[in-house]
Amino acid sequence: MKQSQLPVKAGKTPFTLWRNQPMKMLKKLLAVVLTGAMALTLLTACGGNAVNDKNIADALNDMAKGSLATYTFKSRTDEQAMAKAIAALSESDRHTTGGKASEKVMKILKLDKGGANEESRFVWWGAVFADEIGTAGQAYNVMDKILSQKAANADKLTGKKPGDIRYIGTALSTTTYFGGKQKTVRIIVVTAEAEPVDKK
Repeated sequence: MKQSQLPVKAGKTPFTLWRNQPMKMLKKLLAVVLTGAMALTLLTACGGNAVNDKNIADALNDMAKGSLATYTFKSRTDEQAMAKAIAALSESDRHTTGGKASEKVMKILKLDKGGANEESRFVWWGAVFADEIGTAGQAYNVMDKILSQKAANADKLTGKKPGDIRYIGTALSTTTYFGGKQKTVRIIVVTAEAEPVDKK
């Protein structure tokens, strides 16, 4: 009895044709998955969502090194919890009047009367744009618009200086600007232990 054979191209056998099929499918599937992952990465990187506390702390440390500063930034959950609580407030409750924070913000920062940070830690806070400026842009704005100012409780810490470890926490929120347009902002909270000034 005669056996029938599959028609094959020169140099190919039925075995090699069958063997290559799953590999081709796997390559196609892998290409689709990678394309989707790259698209997702691009979408999240466009806004401020891709940036986290550690990224900001690392960028601030790079800036501090460039300025020969002795302090170091570290992300910490305490400050992140404060930033998240402030981000959850309404815009009117977050608003500062005459350079002073609202009572709700002061309570969250533990700067209210008898609060844990009132006379023991320097506390800075504020908001910076987060849309489309990435880690370096946000870190620069933190240094320029928040940390270059006096701490919120500096008047109660005369004769003291901020410690070399600066703890940072952040949280995303939105703010309405002129024309009713909403922008994504990053709420920043930075604290440092209040230490006596060295008298020489």
